[in-house]
Amino acid sequence: MWVMAMAAAFAMPMMATSGDAAREALQKRAEAGDASAQIELGRALAEDGAPADKAASTAWYRKAAMAGNAEGAWQLGFATMEGAGTPRDVPAGLEWLRQSVNISQDADHMAALALVLANAGEDQKEAMQWAQKSVDMGSPKGMEVLGMARLFGKWGISKDPATAEKLLTTGAQKGDLNTQVALGKLYFSGAFGRKDASAGMHWLQVAADRGSGEAAGFLGFLLITGKEDVPVDATRGVALARKAMVSNAMEGHYAMGVAYVTGVGVAPNPAEGWYEISLAQRMEGTQGMASSGDYLAKAASKLTAAQLAQLKARVDADAAKLPAPPPGS
Repeated sequence: MWVMAMAAAFAMPMMATSGDAAREALQKRAEAGDASAQIELGRALAEDGAPADKAASTAWYRKAAMAGNAEGAWQLGFATMEGAGTPRDVPAGLEWLRQSVNISQDADHMAALALVLANAGEDQKEAMQWAQKSVDMGSPKGMEVLGMARLFGKWGISKDPATAEKLLTTGAQKGDLNTQVALGKLYFSGAFGRKDASAGMHWLQVAADRGSGEAAGFLGFLLITGKEDVPVDATRGVALARKAMVSNAMEGHYAMGVAYVTGVGVAPNPAEGWYEISLAQRMEGTQGMASSGDYLAKAASKLTAAQLAQLKARVDADAAKLPAPPPGS
């Protein structure tokens, strides 16, 4: 899931241009050969979502790429790999990504290329060469990719938790939010050969302060339950859980559900607890929520069959409104 989320982030389109007049002006600029307008129009069409628009989107990326524009080649690469508006062709898509980074020398894109190559079953040596080059250029994204490879001994790289910790810590210190969240969780997992609750809490709080709902919810859960040797701080834990819920992070819903079921930091409310935990499960399954069944059972024991039926209907209705999960999740 970490791999798919990170790779998707590099290819994610920016917000599309809105308004008919703005779209018409953009179209004119694109038709006049403005590569930046071609890319922006491509993104706008991709966001529209219709098959014909996806084909037009990819065609605009191709025009920019053929003119030597690095971002056009980058977007065309992902579109070609996915088969968005064009026949799916992974080797051709990868070649466009290579062309893009060779033009731009963008260190973060080099890190993304390393990740995509490694997971597409391509030359892992080449993948890690791109990752190392990205690190050498100071990219925190490269540090995350190479750090994870070192941590787990993946992609032809020998396992080296100490080096992994240094790489990930440097990436987090450089301000990469995704690395801060990952590092915080890893300190609780013992992946570096030891658990370090203090360091884990530090990086999760840093990420939460910067707006990560995942970090806020995970830390909130620990502070509510006292798990992983974290001292219980109900007030802080509930505040973090609620902060995570604002961004609709699964971790926030789960933590708040646990608070309601256990009555830690809030008045006990088994109905709301059952609802929040069940919704969290629908958002991301039960991965990382090994104790969810126990909490649900505790809440259910205090509810009637009619209440549970109403709550299930509520969860079904609200889960239907959730955005689709990323590929591979």
